[in-house]
Parts: sequence; C-alpha cells; structure tokens
Amino acid sequence: MTDLPAATIAAADFYDRHYAGAEPIFLEPGMKLMLGSGERPRHCRFCGKDEPAVTFKDEAHALPAAFGNTGLFSNHECDSCNHFFGEGIENHLGNWTKPMRTLSRIRGRSGVPTIKKPVPEKGWRVEYSGTGFQLKEYEGEPFFEVDEEAKQVRFELHRDTYIPVAALKGLVKIGLTLIPDVETPHFRETYEWIRDPDHARNFVAQFPVFRTFIPGPMRNDLIVLMLMRRRAGIDTVPYAFFTFAYGNEVLQVFLPSISQDKCIDGKALSLPAFPTPGTPDPARHGPPRVTVENLTGRGAVKGEKVPAVFGFDSMIEAKPEDAKGEA
Repeated sequence: MTDLPAATIAAADFYDRHYAGAEPIFLEPGMKLMLGSGERPRHCRFCGKDEPAVTFKDEAHALPAAFGNTGLFSNHECDSCNHFFGEGIENHLGNWTKPMRTLSRIRGRSGVPTIKKPVPEKGWRVEYSGTGFQLKEYEGEPFFEVDEEAKQVRFELHRDTYIPVAALKGLVKIGLTLIPDVETPHFRETYEWIRDPDHARNFVAQFPVFRTFIPGPMRNDLIVLMLMRRRAGIDTVPYAFFTFAYGNEVLQVFLPSISQDKCIDGKALSLPAFPTPGTPDPARHGPPRVTVENLTGRGAVKGEKVPAVFGFDSMIEAKPEDAKGEA
C-alpha cells in the first residue's frame, strides 16, 4: 500500500477500524444471482405482505436494469412493489444518473442512453455507437468546445427532471434489497420512508452521498456492490452503508436506521469517502475525484446542467449533410 496516496491509506484504515464488510458482489455479463430464498410462501420486505395477498411472478431487479444489471435479482420484492418503485423512485434515480451512465457507456434495456437538448425541435445531442461517441450540434447553436492541444472536448449535459430525495430513495432501496434478513428489523422505518409517495416528509437530518469519479477508460460491463455494517463497540459513525460501482462512478450511500443510529443523533459527522482503486493510469488521467452530493431536496429539479470533459485520441468532424435526418 506504500504506492497509494496518504489520504487513501488513511481512509482505508478508518473504514477497517469502524466497519465490517460483507462479501462484495462482482456482477459480470452472463452471471445470474438471486438474493433471498425462494421458499413458499414468499414475503415482501418492502410492504410486509406475504403470498397469496401479493404475487411474485415478475423477476425483480435488485438494482435497476438501467445500470446494466441483467443478472442480479431479488426474491424479497413483490410484483406490486416492483411496479411501484419502477414507476416512481427508480425513474427519478434514472434521470439523476443518466448523464453519467451515458458517459460511462452503460447499456440499459435500450442500449446506452442518448442525451439531447430538452426541446421538441432539433438541437444538440450526445449518443454512443459501436464506433464511439457522436457529439452533434447545429450551426448557430454550439454546445461544446474542442481543445485540440489538450485533446479534450468540454460541454454541458442536461438532466431530465427529477426530485432529489426521490432519487435518494431509489439508491437506499438498492441497499435495503442487499441487506440480509436478520438486519431488516433495524430498518423498519426506512422501508416505510422509501414507500411513502410524499417526498416532502422529513426523515433524517444528515444524509450525504459520496460520489467518486474515476477518470479514464473503465469497464462498462462490471458492477460491484459491497455492504458495510458498523463494528460492535463503535458508536461514532452511521450504522450501515453500501458502495455501488459502475463504469467510472462509485456511489457510497448510507442506510439510516432510526434504532441503530440513535448514538449519532445531533452529532456532526466527519467521514472520509470509501477508498477506491482509482484509474489504471493515474499519471495520464489523474486521481479519483470525490464530491458530496446533497439529494435531500424535495422539489422537482428541471434543466440541471452537468459539466463534462472528454479526452480523445482522434476526432472526425462530420460534414453538415451527415447530420441530415437527425431527430
């Protein structure tokens, strides 16, 4: 570990002293894993109902298919909850993460999502095909800048409309799917909170989400999930969190427990982000960059801009006629 930055070593030591981790899940193409027992009657941990009051006919994704998940499913979620989440908080989560999923080339049900100007008429668009990214703009409406010397393209993407706290609930729902059955009683109020369609309801005072961006080319077909729980005898940190790595992004999401987090009520928390391995070529692409996301907003966010920088080895400028017929 001597080649790692001092801050990374310190963060690794912090989490080793305060938390114990479950075996991580490395989800690769072709794998299929099912969380939970298929024994009958089945029980839904989200609404608390059992068969036959609810059905379990659909395959419930343990995390949304939009993140490239084709192999991790859950026996813990009934059809009603599956549809409810898919039409609600998971849609908000999808809108919040869409720019990063596009830039990381994450293939959802319909492939890598295309991002375009949020107007009905023609406008700029960013899309990915097998040959690479295509950035399209129209005369008189430039939206990206090219630095040929640095071999970089700078531009701003737009997020689709989302409610921050609803996106946060979508993240927490992933963690509540991963936890073992023995832990679910500690999160009874949290299950109720993510199912509550009233996003104005207060729940916990502090709810940071650490987002680590790893620059450079990264695999777009690998998902890594890891669940961490506070060690016995420790009472200065939140009870549990999970990390979710896909493409160039790692999200660290705390799972609030009303009963287990009483020890930190009213206390200011100062936590490092969970350490990540970083890019294979830090000298070329730079170190990971950490931001703390605030997803506690309760109102709809429209037209939010997301700055982005592309590095490139080569670039082809398309002729105007090549763009004809584009929607």
